[in-house]
Amino acid sequence: MTLAALLGLGLLVAVAGRAGGQDAWIAPPAEQAKANPLPPTREGLRRGRTLFLAHCATCHGKGGKGDGPTAAFGMVTPRDLTALAVQARLSDGEMFWKISKGRRLGGEVLMPASEEKIAGEDLWRVVLFVRSLRPTQNP
Repeated sequence: MTLAALLGLGLLVAVAGRAGGQDAWIAPPAEQAKANPLPPTREGLRRGRTLFLAHCATCHGKGGKGDGPTAAFGMVTPRDLTALAVQARLSDGEMFWKISKGRRLGGEVLMPASEEKIAGEDLWRVVLFVRSLRPTQNP
């Protein structure tokens, strides 16, 4: 194998490793510490669900399981937001930050930023809805 081919393979492995390493996507500590200022009202959950279905379900699926119709076409598999481990690990502030800022790897959009599409309080309503998803025991 030529040196150029080895370097190209190394770059491909590095990019694939970063794309697959979803756990490296961590909000800054100040963002993690933020608490959701909204109570989980019926109306707030309904609004959060509506926004989730409009902006998130394409990848995360209607039930948040990471099985939306476009999930298979991305560089990373969307998180199953119903997984107990995911629900336990993410603070409301980190979830808000991730939804707001999205995630990019180089020029690739792994998760679109929603801060320009969804107003601040409505972003918190999406967090409320994600918290309401029925947790499962999957990894």
